[in-house]
Amino acid sequence: MNIYIETERLVLRQFTIDDAEELHSICTQPHVLKWMPDWEISVEERKGWIRWVEKEYLRASKNSVRIMLAVTLEFNQKLIGMVGIGNKSEVNNEIEIAYFVSEKYSHNGYIGEAVKAMAEWVFSNLKINYLIAIVELDNIPSQRVLEKCGFAKLETRMVLNSGETEEKPFYYYRMFNTEAVI
Repeated sequence: MNIYIETERLVLRQFTIDDAEELHSICTQPHVLKWMPDWEISVEERKGWIRWVEKEYLRASKNSVRIMLAVTLEFNQKLIGMVGIGNKSEVNNEIEIAYFVSEKYSHNGYIGEAVKAMAEWVFSNLKINYLIAIVELDNIPSQRVLEKCGFAKLETRMVLNSGETEEKPFYYYRMFNTEAVI
């Protein structure tokens, strides 16, 4: 499966090993690690992650999916973040959308544009019924992204999230595929 999504200002594309250094510089920014502490790995581990993700593109299906896309600026192809989906074992193996953007490019609507495009692609191509997102209660920017993209906050759940040692409360969001046949 080759994935390439264009929006007004962005291109969402598959990661390549050439993205490792730039991705690593974004993933180690404090504002990314605050919400996604499990992304703090070495550059060599990041390269291994990219090789793993490259294999996962081929295996994507409605029930088992792990698709991570590079978020790049359309006009110069600069890598500015990541948007992805995958089964979230900590939340009944439901398919979660996750994302981050370099602090330099935050507050410009880029990640919302990427999330919306990714959700549309997923619903159209994988025909899943809904996507979820979990967000820490004090992560207001991420809550705004989801709500602007059409996700509904359904409840608060206690979750032992990746990279954490204790359960803590997360808002649980869902976006339904209005075209899905249930």
